[in-house]
Amino acid sequence: MKTILLIENDPSHLVAQSLLLRCLGYGVLEAGNQGEAWFASCQHKGPIHLVLTKAIPENHSTSDLVARLLLIYPQMRALVICDESLAESADMPCEYAFLQKPFGLEILAYTIRGLLEGPKKRAAASHS
Repeated sequence: MKTILLIENDPSHLVAQSLLLRCLGYGVLEAGNQGEAWFASCQHKGPIHLVLTKAIPENHSTSDLVARLLLIYPQMRALVICDESLAESADMPCEYAFLQKPFGLEILAYTIRGLLEGPKKRAAASHS
C-alpha cells in the first residue's frame, strides 16, 4: 500500500480528504500544518510516496518542506492544490503536479495514480 502525507489545515477537510484517499486504497498520514507533517513523517515507519498539500501564496515553505522530506524519502512525489497563477510560478524539487479547485474525484485519483505510477522524471522538465 502506498502512503500519502496529507497536509490540510481545515479539520473537516482533513477528515474528508483522508477518508477519500483511504477509499482509493492509500495509506494516509494526516497533518494539520507543516510542523505536524514533519513530525508525522519522522515518526512514520516505511516510505512516504506522495505529499498532498495546498500551496500558500507568496510563500516558498511548501517547496522547502518537500525538499526536506526528500532527504528522507527520495522517491516521494508532490501534489499541490493551488490556483493557476501559483502553478505557473512554482517549482518543486521532485516530480509533482498541480490541481486547481474545483476538481472531481476522478481527476484526483487519475493525478495521484499518474504521479505514483508514471515516469521517474520531474514534471517541471516538460513545462519548458
